[in-house]
Amino acid sequence: MALPPLANWDATRDALHEIALALGAIRVACSDPLPNDLHFSLDVTADGISTTGMRCGGELHFDLKLLQLNFVRGDCVVFRLDVAGLSQITLLRRLLACFRDCGYGIGPSMKHITSETEFAIDGAAAESYALALNAAYTDLARFRAKLRGYMTPLALWPHHFDLAFIWFPTDKTDEQSDPQIAYGFAPCSPGLERPYFYAYAWSKASGYLDFPLDAPAQAIREGYIGLYAGYDELRDEAQHGAVLEKMLLNYHHRASAKLRS
Repeated sequence: MALPPLANWDATRDALHEIALALGAIRVACSDPLPNDLHFSLDVTADGISTTGMRCGGELHFDLKLLQLNFVRGDCVVFRLDVAGLSQITLLRRLLACFRDCGYGIGPSMKHITSETEFAIDGAAAESYALALNAAYTDLARFRAKLRGYMTPLALWPHHFDLAFIWFPTDKTDEQSDPQIAYGFAPCSPGLERPYFYAYAWSKASGYLDFPLDAPAQAIREGYIGLYAGYDELRDEAQHGAVLEKMLLNYHHRASAKLRS
């Protein structure tokens, strides 16, 4: 399947990011701490993103095609909430009121819930992002399946709005202190305004970019430091998944050898 262009979608992207942050705040407030902060992450579904199971006995889904939040318990939709006409702050207030009506008192952190600007979401752009996100998830999951060793789940992280997982070369698996390689897909970053796939190795050593990278990857050495492969360049590839997989596998073989040494 060809990747969608994701053209003229900046306002939609920013609004979807704000909604993801609201879902993340709900999940953290209703989840126990997990290793490597996985309670801060969200799951990717066929039509959007989800908190996965929470202490209240259900999951909160965001449907990117319908632009609707659904709280689901078992096979039952407990409530629905359309995001049209809302801002990040009013969305969270409405969500909390819906949860209260269901008997759940939730007190999420408001640290990243700051915008009072009404969401400016183009429905076609949001649906294109749903397709792009699912394609990125499929490609990264296929690549992840080729690796051996301990890895975190492939998950969406609301803070940066990126889809990512971490691979560890040893049985030491603390992302704050142990050698690792992160792989992912990001809609943008400061100085990188278009979507991209990435990989970066980390340890107390250095030199993880001092070897050849397969096209279309390039080494970024300022700001974000690591492998960068532009989404738009991969869109030009007839077999974008195969190109991405080969590129990341070759990077992994070289970077993991350095980490292990």
